[in-house]
Amino acid sequence: MNKRLISLLLVFAMIIPLVGCGGGSSEPVMKEELLIEGIVNGENLILGSEGVELRLDPVFISSDVNARISRIFNAPPLDEEGEINLQVYDFSLEGITKVDGVIQLAIPLILAEGEIPGAAYLNEATGQWEPVAFMYDEASGSVVILTDHLSKYGVFTSSNKGKRKARLEFLGLYGEGRDEDFLEAVEEYSIGGVPASECYEIGASAVGDSLQIGADILGNITQSAGYLAYGEDVLSTIGDHVGNIGLLLSVVQIGTNIYQGKIHEAVVASLKTSFTYVMGKAASKLSSSVMSASMAAVAIVDYSINKFGTEAVEGRSEIYREAYALYHSKGNPGFKGSDYWYKTFYPMFSDPKMTEEGLKTEIDRIVVEHCNEFWLPQNEVEVADYMSQARDKFGFSAGGGLNKGLMEEISNERRSMLYQDVLPGVFNQIALRINMDNEKRLREEYKSLSDYLNTSIAFNVTDPSKTYAKHQVRFSTLNDKADAANWTGRFKDDGTLSTSFTLYGHLYSGSPNKIEIYGPNADLEKDEPVETIEFKVTPPSVDIVIKKETGRLTRLVSAKTSEDAVSNLLVEDEYKSYFAEDMHPLPMEHLLSQQPITILENNVIDVSLSGSWATDTVSGKNQYAEWSTQYKYDVKNFHLNIPITVNNDLPVIGTDKTALLLDGKGTYSYTVTITTVTTSNQEVPAIGEKAWISGSVTRTTTFTSSGDVELYTHSNAIDSSKPVTVLENGIENLETKAVVLNFQNPVNQANVVENHYLKTTWEDKTEKEETSTNEYPIDATYILDNGYQIFFKYPVE
Repeated sequence: MNKRLISLLLVFAMIIPLVGCGGGSSEPVMKEELLIEGIVNGENLILGSEGVELRLDPVFISSDVNARISRIFNAPPLDEEGEINLQVYDFSLEGITKVDGVIQLAIPLILAEGEIPGAAYLNEATGQWEPVAFMYDEASGSVVILTDHLSKYGVFTSSNKGKRKARLEFLGLYGEGRDEDFLEAVEEYSIGGVPASECYEIGASAVGDSLQIGADILGNITQSAGYLAYGEDVLSTIGDHVGNIGLLLSVVQIGTNIYQGKIHEAVVASLKTSFTYVMGKAASKLSSSVMSASMAAVAIVDYSINKFGTEAVEGRSEIYREAYALYHSKGNPGFKGSDYWYKTFYPMFSDPKMTEEGLKTEIDRIVVEHCNEFWLPQNEVEVADYMSQARDKFGFSAGGGLNKGLMEEISNERRSMLYQDVLPGVFNQIALRINMDNEKRLREEYKSLSDYLNTSIAFNVTDPSKTYAKHQVRFSTLNDKADAANWTGRFKDDGTLSTSFTLYGHLYSGSPNKIEIYGPNADLEKDEPVETIEFKVTPPSVDIVIKKETGRLTRLVSAKTSEDAVSNLLVEDEYKSYFAEDMHPLPMEHLLSQQPITILENNVIDVSLSGSWATDTVSGKNQYAEWSTQYKYDVKNFHLNIPITVNNDLPVIGTDKTALLLDGKGTYSYTVTITTVTTSNQEVPAIGEKAWISGSVTRTTTFTSSGDVELYTHSNAIDSSKPVTVLENGIENLETKAVVLNFQNPVNQANVVENHYLKTTWEDKTEKEETSTNEYPIDATYILDNGYQIFFKYPVE
C-alpha cells in the first residue's frame, strides 16, 4: 500500500488556536463587489463568471430564482496572523438559504508544486470560518465545494511555508491511495464492527503526513499501549480518532471515486459483499454514515448500468400512449419531478437498516406503482378525459385495442424512461448528499483530533529540598524537528519549575518522556545530567515531586580509573625498561575500574569477578642492547561476600549533597596470575671471534589470598565545631568523601615459574641455544598487607 496516502501538509497550527473573527472597531469592514446576477431554473441550472460558478440541481429547484455571486474584500482572516490569502465569494439565491440536496460551488484556484487546496465558509453568526466538504477538479483548476446552504465561501492554498497558518480540517482530503486499500479498510470494519489495522494504517498515514510527525510515529502511539511517553487515556483517545479517520476517509474516498466514475465494477461488486456483512451488527457511532454511503454508492452504480434490465422503447403514436403521457406531463396529477423522487428515495438510502436488495425492491415497487397509477379503476374518468384531450390534440378518431398487455407495455416504457433518464440524476444527487454528510463527519473527526492535540498540558516540578534550585532542565529525548531552546528551562530559587506544552507540540518534538537535570553552570551539550526523571503525559497536567527520601548505595564504582591503576607499572633502570610483577593491588584495582559492583536489594554483595588485561609490547635500544617487555594479568576469581547491615543514603540538610551511612563485614578470596616477558638482543665484546646474544625471560607468578573485609565510608563533619545529627528527613553536618573496602587478616600464597631462553650466534654462523625452567615459592606476606584499602566513589556518578 502507498504509505503516503494523503498529501496534507499542515500542521504546526495544532498549537495555534483558531481565533474568533468577530469585528472590532479596528478591524476592516467587509466589502462586496457584484460579479454576476441572473435567473436560474430547472432549464438553466448554472450561474457563473470568470470561472466562479453556482451549480444547482433539478431535485431542489423548479421555478425561476434570482441568483447572485459577489466577490468579497476584507473578510475575516482564517489564521491568527492573517497570513493566509483567502479568495472569498458570496453566493445567494433569493428567498433560499438552505436546500434539501447539494449545491456545488466552483472557485478557481491554481496550485503551485507542493501546494494543496483548502476551503472554508464564514459562519456570520459566530464570525468564524468553518470547514466544508469539497473536491479539487484538476481539469478546470478549481475547488468544487459541496454544501446545502449558501454563505460566504473562501478557498486558499497551503504548503510547508504556511504550515503554521491553517488547521487540518480545512485542507483537501484526497490522496494517492488505491481503491483496494480503502476497500480493505471498510471490509475489515464490516467483519469486526470496529476500525481495524487497515483503518489505523490509512488514518495514521493521513494524519501523520498532515501533522508532519510521520505515520510510523503515530502508528506506534496508536497501536502500542506501552508507548513510554503517554498515559492510557491519551493513547486510546488518539487511537480512536485515527481509526475513525481511516474508516471515514475510506468511505468518503470510495463514494467520491464512484461519483466521479473512477472506480471499476469489480471493486463495487466486492464492496457490496462487504456491506452485506455489516447488516445486523451492533451499531457503532460510525455505522450509520458508513452504511448510508455504501447504499448510495451501490445504487448509483447499479442503476446507471441498468441492473434492472430496462431498455429504452420507442413508443408508437397511439392514443393511449399520448393520453398516458399527458397524464404524466408537468402540471397534471401524474407528474413526478426529480424533487419528488429525491425526497421519496433519500430517506431509504439514509436508512442503515435497509439492505441492498430491500432497497432495490422498494425503489422498483414505488416506480412500478407510479407507472401503473394511470390504469387504476378509480382513475377511469380521468383516463377518459385524457383520451379526449389526446384525440383533440393529435386528431385521433379512435383508440381501440386497449388490453392488459398494452397497459403493461406502456407502463414499462415509462419505467424504462425513469431508470434511464430521470432516476440516475436523482441517485447521483443522493450519493453526493450522503458523501457530503460523510465528509462533514470526517472533518468533524479531524477537528476533534485537532482540538484534542491542541490540549495544553501543564507541567510542574517541585523539589521540596531545593537541591536543584537554579539547576538547568531539558526535556529528552528530542528529535531533529524540535527547537531545543523551547524545551529547556531552569529551576527557580524555591525549587520549582513550571511550563506547559500542547499534545501536538509534544508529539512533533519527538514525544520526550524524561527531564534531565544539569548543574547551574553545566554545558548541556557536553556535560552529563546529575539526575534524569521519567514521566508520562496525562492531561490536564503532569506533576512531579522530587522526593529526597532515604535511599541506598546501589553500586561500588572504583575511585581509580584504569589509567590510574596501571600508571606506575613500567619501571626503568640504566640498562632497560621492564614491567613490575605487581600482583596486588594493580590487577584487583584495574579489574574493579572496569567492572563496577552492583549492590542488590537484599543488601548482600556476593560477586565473583574475572578478567584479563595485557600491555602493548614496549621496546627500546640503549648503548648495551635492544630490549622489549610485556605484562599481563589474569584474575580467575575475585570473590566478595559482604552482608551489609547499614545502607542509608540521606540528604544533607541545607545542601544539594547526600551523605552515606554504611556498614558491612564479610570475606574475600583472590587468585591472580601475572605473566611478564623481557627480551634482550646485544653484541658481546670478545677477544677473539664476535658473538651476538638474544634471550628472554618469561616469569609467571600465581598469587592467592583470602581473608576478611569491611565496607564503610570515609566521612567527616562539615563543620568540626558542630555535631553530626541524624534527622527524620536527612542528616546534618556530615560529608561523605568515599566508600572504603578494607582487607583484614589476609592469608597469602605465591609461587613463581621462570622460563629462560638464550641463543648465541658467532661470526662463523654457528649457534647455540639454551633453555631452563625454575619454579619456587616466594614470601607473600608483604603482597597484601593487613588493612589495605580500596576506595570507591561517592557520590556515584
